[in-house]
Amino acid sequence: MQPTHRFIAISPVFWIIFISAVVKFALQIVIAPGYGFFGDELYTMALSRHLDIGYVDLPPLVPALMAASRAFLGESMLAFHVVPALAGAIKLVFICLITREMGGGRFAVFISGLLVISVPVWLSLDSIFCYDSIDQMILAGFLFTLVLFLKSGNVKYWPILGLIAGIACMTKMTMLFLGPGFLVALFLSRYRRHLLTPWPYVGALICLVVVSPYILWQISNGWPTLDYWTGYGTIRVFKASFSQFLTNIWIYTNPFLLPVWIIGLYRIFHRINGVNYSFFGFLFFFTLLLLFFLHSTARLFVELFAPIVASTAIWFEEGINRLRWKAIAGSALTVYVLAATCAVIPSSLPILPVKYLPEITRSSQPWFGAMREFIGGNSNSPFILTGRRGWDDLTRVTADAFNSLSEEEREIAGIYADSYMRAAAIDFYGPQFGLPHAVSESLTYYLWGPGYSWDVMIVVTGRSNNLSMFFDSCELNTVIEGGYDSSLFGKPHIYVCRKPKITPDEIWKSMKNFR
Repeated sequence: MQPTHRFIAISPVFWIIFISAVVKFALQIVIAPGYGFFGDELYTMALSRHLDIGYVDLPPLVPALMAASRAFLGESMLAFHVVPALAGAIKLVFICLITREMGGGRFAVFISGLLVISVPVWLSLDSIFCYDSIDQMILAGFLFTLVLFLKSGNVKYWPILGLIAGIACMTKMTMLFLGPGFLVALFLSRYRRHLLTPWPYVGALICLVVVSPYILWQISNGWPTLDYWTGYGTIRVFKASFSQFLTNIWIYTNPFLLPVWIIGLYRIFHRINGVNYSFFGFLFFFTLLLLFFLHSTARLFVELFAPIVASTAIWFEEGINRLRWKAIAGSALTVYVLAATCAVIPSSLPILPVKYLPEITRSSQPWFGAMREFIGGNSNSPFILTGRRGWDDLTRVTADAFNSLSEEEREIAGIYADSYMRAAAIDFYGPQFGLPHAVSESLTYYLWGPGYSWDVMIVVTGRSNNLSMFFDSCELNTVIEGGYDSSLFGKPHIYVCRKPKITPDEIWKSMKNFR
């Protein structure tokens, strides 16, 4: 008798998940010529060159991952996007595993994978190397572990949940916003009795130990992240009405799939294969209300759609299995989700040549025009595409201003930018133009100091030149028209400033901007 090969014996569900993850990875890694790096990516690159255990606006894990990526994969466009694409694929695997653990069969797992690929905000954020893609991957792992806990009731899952929560907090502080909803859902579930055992507190202690280096960094630096959060919520985020907040979520999660998500929310409150998963429903709705009242961004909430994807897929599988024409019904659902996916891909991923960007912007305007999430910025365009344009041009024009200086002035001149994105763009693209590094008062750049004597400074600012009061002379060199950052920070004005009236340290103390 011939031995059976293990390769052949692998479950069909494995192949469904594997192929779905490969498709997801391939979609995320493709970037059409003409697109550059997203502004926040450039900032993360800057942080990765200044490794620390904390930063003003984020914990240390993602800059450390980017530093490792730069060391092992290089700094090409393709290399920089391997990690977020891989994170997106792993997130898909976790969500498919959630579906499987909740009792979904092959078709439910297949639809889960397809639904993950259909969510525009997941497509967009998994195509840039920032904290969101890593954060969502880790939270998907947390939610998968939570499914295992809800199925078994085993108290020994608490330390694992605490460990994953700690790692998530070292990536992005989304977990803090999910925490209150988690506690409410716990008190409403039969597992509240676990609070009488030591296991939840062991998990909390593990989480605290993991996060403790970042807490110590906050203490030693005067808690700058609190200042950042306060400013982000009051100055940056649009105070949306509840209907507007729901609209933002609707567009982020694919406007063509609203009926699908409603079905999933309904199903999550009813037992699935004998297990009560309403925990996720309570977590979903309480967190929704909390984030609305905190004037948070809608994208923080999208992570909680992971179990909704699973319950949706299971509902459809249950319904189709009761039909006589299963194949026709399953094919119709697949075509529907595929069509919804194809409709949002062009505005969610930079896979079409950049010459089509004006047409993509026009066709997606009804959706993006309905969004109001941030104060300022161009809400009528696909930000994940427009945010990749113009940074190299900004640096080139800054180089023209720098090269207009005399040789003696270039020896001592520095560059100041009024936003972290502009400073990071100059730091990344500047070396090819022979530029020195940029300084900025924005976010973590402020902690790196004034950097120069400030005797001669190239000033890149999008507003009236507030630095002119510190110099005897500030001459306007040029104004850059257009560009993504113009909608966020105003048209870039480039000045040449000379002869400071006070010392650089005195100038710097008056400029701190953690908001």
